[in-house]
Amino acid sequence: PAPGQVAAAERLRRLLAGSAWPAAGLQDPLSLRCAAPVLGATAAAIDRAAQEVEIELNSAADNPLVLVDTGEVLSTGNFACPAVALTFENLGLAMAQAAQASLARFLQLTNGQRPGLPFGLSPVGGMAAGLVPLQKSAMALLAEIRRHAAPVMLDYWPVAAGVEDHATQAPLVVEKGEAILASWRRLVAIELLAAAQAIDLDGKDRLGPPLAALHARLRRVVASLQDDRPTGPDAERLAGWMEAVDASP
Repeated sequence: PAPGQVAAAERLRRLLAGSAWPAAGLQDPLSLRCAAPVLGATAAAIDRAAQEVEIELNSAADNPLVLVDTGEVLSTGNFACPAVALTFENLGLAMAQAAQASLARFLQLTNGQRPGLPFGLSPVGGMAAGLVPLQKSAMALLAEIRRHAAPVMLDYWPVAAGVEDHATQAPLVVEKGEAILASWRRLVAIELLAAAQAIDLDGKDRLGPPLAALHARLRRVVASLQDDRPTGPDAERLAGWMEAVDASP
């Protein structure tokens, strides 16, 4: 009874419909085999964050609170929003663990140990680097994500002569969540580059209609890797395309 995981598995099944690959070995890496639980947990965290934001925006959080009907002016603590801060701290961790799985899949695709896929996903082999230089970029992005995923809501010290001796740091929590999202999008773009390249090398004829359509859209944004070239601009272009798709109605 895990709604997020169920929804993620259903979405993955729709994307994979009609596609077929033979088993790579006795067991697939956990970043592949556990994609539904990982992405489902992240989706559930996003839903919880949305619920908390809706509650906060539709609540009376004024201090003092003026009740016009009764003529009362009440001092309240409703301006404090620990539920929002806690939810967004959790959201940051959820995005970070999904990003870690994305990096793991990217390394699986580019380390030259997957059947049918050359080192770096380079079609020319030899001394060609292929997508290997992006491993360092991806690792740096994950380090940035982990830095922002560290809790900040406990970083507070009493001020105002001890009257204001507690705070949630909610603005900082939400702000670092935005930074995590930006880095995660770039990391996913790098993973998508590798996935599309792997399909070009070994699998175009195995794609079902949903993945074939997605692959075609990616290739309209970024060309397949033939000889070595700087791949950072490719990743940035793809990340920008993903952000535009997210923002479209």
